[in-house]
Amino acid sequence: MADEATDIVWRGVEHDFKLRVTGAFFNEQHQVAVNVDIDNHFSALPGGKIKFGETSQVAIVREFAEEMGIHVRPVRLIAVTENLFAFRGKQTNEINFTWLVEQADQTKLFAKDAWEQTVTWRDTNDLADFKPTALQPFIRELPTTPIHLMNQD
Repeated sequence: MADEATDIVWRGVEHDFKLRVTGAFFNEQHQVAVNVDIDNHFSALPGGKIKFGETSQVAIVREFAEEMGIHVRPVRLIAVTENLFAFRGKQTNEINFTWLVEQADQTKLFAKDAWEQTVTWRDTNDLADFKPTALQPFIRELPTTPIHLMNQD
């Protein structure tokens, strides 16, 4: 999605910085929801940029409403990841808060990002293309307390 004026993001000629939030959302078969980027050959948890004046907890609720059209409830923080990677010719530094979330009710909302991102269900043992790589084992076996990860892809 394009940057919005209130997103916590900085874009330079050679570098980007983003403050992001993602959610680990599981179905009854314990499959995790992922966004698949077919063009760039990777998958990641649903989420997006945190906005100025917004906590990561509030942001994850907003992002799931925008991307999946559902109300979620943040259960607990799983991880904070310092994620460094190259993308489209730029070096990116990203701080990412990952929350375990559950569906709060059966209300369906208009998912404004549905045209852009396809959410699919994946078995937690089928995450070979999952980014950030350092988070993969913690999606398979959720930690009981928040962890701090450093990832460089």
